[in-house]
Amino acid sequence: MKRSLSLALAVASLVAISHPVAQAAESRPNVVIIMTDDQRWDSVTARYMPQLSSILANNPSVTFTNSFVPNTLCCPSRTSTLTGDYSHTTGVYGNGGQYGGFPAFTPAPDGNGISPINDTTTIAVDMHQAGYRTALVGKYLNGYNARTSRYIPPGWDRWFSVPTGAYYHYWAASNFGGPIHNRYFGTTKADYITRVLTARASTFLQANQADPFFLYYAATAPHGPATADPRDVDRFNSAGYVQPPSFGASSAVDPHYIQDRPWYPSDVKTINQFHAAQLNATYGVDRSIGQLWNLLPDNTIVAFMSDNGFSWGEHRWSNKMIPYNEDLRIPMRLVGRNLASPLSAGTDPRIVLNIDLLPTLEGMAGVTTSPSRPSAPEGLEMLGSATRSEFVIEHWYQENPSGYEGNPPTYCGVRSLDWMFVKYNHSEESNNFGLYDEINDPYELSNLASDPAYAAQLRTMKDLAHTASGDGLCDESATGIYPNDWPYQ
Repeated sequence: MKRSLSLALAVASLVAISHPVAQAAESRPNVVIIMTDDQRWDSVTARYMPQLSSILANNPSVTFTNSFVPNTLCCPSRTSTLTGDYSHTTGVYGNGGQYGGFPAFTPAPDGNGISPINDTTTIAVDMHQAGYRTALVGKYLNGYNARTSRYIPPGWDRWFSVPTGAYYHYWAASNFGGPIHNRYFGTTKADYITRVLTARASTFLQANQADPFFLYYAATAPHGPATADPRDVDRFNSAGYVQPPSFGASSAVDPHYIQDRPWYPSDVKTINQFHAAQLNATYGVDRSIGQLWNLLPDNTIVAFMSDNGFSWGEHRWSNKMIPYNEDLRIPMRLVGRNLASPLSAGTDPRIVLNIDLLPTLEGMAGVTTSPSRPSAPEGLEMLGSATRSEFVIEHWYQENPSGYEGNPPTYCGVRSLDWMFVKYNHSEESNNFGLYDEINDPYELSNLASDPAYAAQLRTMKDLAHTASGDGLCDESATGIYPNDWPYQ
């Protein structure tokens, strides 16, 4: 492990980062984050999410048309959302192991966190310290054992945490209705996860109408097995799907983990069935959004997003974790309910990331960033004038991660609106460079890394990722935490 920023140094250099405009308590907006699990950016439509679509159409809202996550996996993406920082800053790259899961985000004695950016430096801590009532309802992080754990991370007043992929037959760790306890839910309609989460979130909203509140509502749908609410079983089916050119595609210039991946006629049926299942499960979350919206008081800002995208057979992949559009892109919307300072409604084509949500929402609330931070969040305020030309994409290969069908090699790269570049760890992937023209090849079918005609562009992207002076986006920097098999070392 390369770790150049010690906890001692972090403690010695604590600073508090404040937003320039403090807001009077009575004008501070309530803040809600609604996060789905493994939902693609292109499934937020009036057909699949009619409630959300109606809310967005009838209230001032902003649609970000180029929204991404730098790490396309659940736990690292969620820790980045909660902290406003990349994986190389949180030290959380995977769902388990040395660089992943709930323990890696939790400092001792409750975990083995390796970064000063951890569960003590989240948006919940900031909101709580600013006088907001806070609640987590839903999925927290992979590796948090809701059956046995009674740990509530700092900053959360109300806590109702359930496991990844829970729909029926699951446990919840909860302090709703009393001290922290572990409760079992069975297999009745009333136990269906989205109904239970909606009820807990509703309880929190109804109890906090007077004070400013922060609700983080993290649905388990449409993560696999993508079980639908009984009302939504077979609402959508796989008939009539128009597959993109990248569906089942592979070529000799693709990385070997794509080239060597088996592809059978039966895969098409299986993938299309799961595609439909995810849409059915998403419909239940949409119903929940409509119910919760009706309980929100005036002066509430709602952010809707997913933790990462998902591939439905593009590049022979039916999962997440790869650096292609289907996995990198996420839906991102902001909508206000009678805000004291209304949003300027419209679409925004700038690159925005999940790490931008913390500075954006805290900026709207006039909240001061946690004094336990060694530095300001890496995200940008989405509603400000700041822009980025590109961002880093990063992934760590975790050996045999539970529940995953394969895992791409460790990689780091750079994504802009025009180009995607990635370098894989050479010991895991011999065809270790990828270069894709996002304007002329939006399905990312042609890897141009070995094409002499694009040598200059490849050099430009390599320099963005790694330079001799050590200031590239993928370099092991003075404040970075990187696995031992990092491509740049």
